[in-house]
Amino acid sequence: MAPAAMAAVVRYAQAHVAPTVTLYVNDYNSAAIATYRRVGFQQTGTFATILL
Repeated sequence: MAPAAMAAVVRYAQAHVAPTVTLYVNDYNSAAIATYRRVGFQQTGTFATILL
């Protein structure tokens, strides 16, 4: 059910908010990563947070 819902939200956002949709997901969240890939997202970069 998650991929269909995510795809619907992405289509709405592209039509009514912005033409490009981007997401951030933690590398250990395999369920989210799988869902995003099924919808058509692909990884384009990697971020790191450093707390001092």
